Amino acid sequence: MIDNGELIERVRSRDPQTIKNKQEYYALYERGLLGNKPKTWRSYEEIVDSGWTERVCMRSRKGIGRSKTLFNLELSDVPKKIEEWRKEFQIGEEAISFNQSMPDEKLSLQGEFMRCEKGLYLYYTTAKKPMNQAFETEAKHASGISALELMKSNLNPESFCDLEELLDQFPNDVFEFSAYDICVGNIPGRNTIVWEVRNY
Repeated sequence: MIDNGELIERVRSRDPQTIKNKQEYYALYERGLLGNKPKTWRSYEEIVDSGWTERVCMRSRKGIGRSKTLFNLELSDVPKKIEEWRKEFQIGEEAISFNQSMPDEKLSLQGEFMRCEKGLYLYYTTAKKPMNQAFETEAKHASGISALELMKSNLNPESFCDLEELLDQFPNDVFEFSAYDICVGNIPGRNTIVWEVRNY
């Protein structure tokens, strides 16, 4: 099995850098190499040991589809959901990622931002729900200057600067993000979470 260090080196060896699968993405994400992120854990035991008692989200590290991500779970429900996934999807706890539930009521903009042949492109929603559910309510598109203005007006300067750096590092990848009206995540002074960087 390839370790995270090897996966990170694989990504860095590409010119330009690009992330080709979930394994590579998680290797960089867990090392904090993809910008601001929520509190995360690799197991239920790790959540408990950390002292966290609030709600969490649960997602597959194997990629069973966004619709299967579980949001706003009570901590007491997590063991039952882990067992359900083991039976239904043959996914063990070692292939599950957990993160703190985010303040959806404070969302201002979320979606996917990227560079493409015609310039900047943004697929977005302003619905104040977890992203999968928000896109079912509202889905919009913007490109060029319009996309840039939407990003600049919703991401605070520090978060926008972080995103520009990621765009320089991964010019062909898609950036999945959520911006809030308050600061969030593990890096002080940021109002935007980068959920995923991918070219797969």
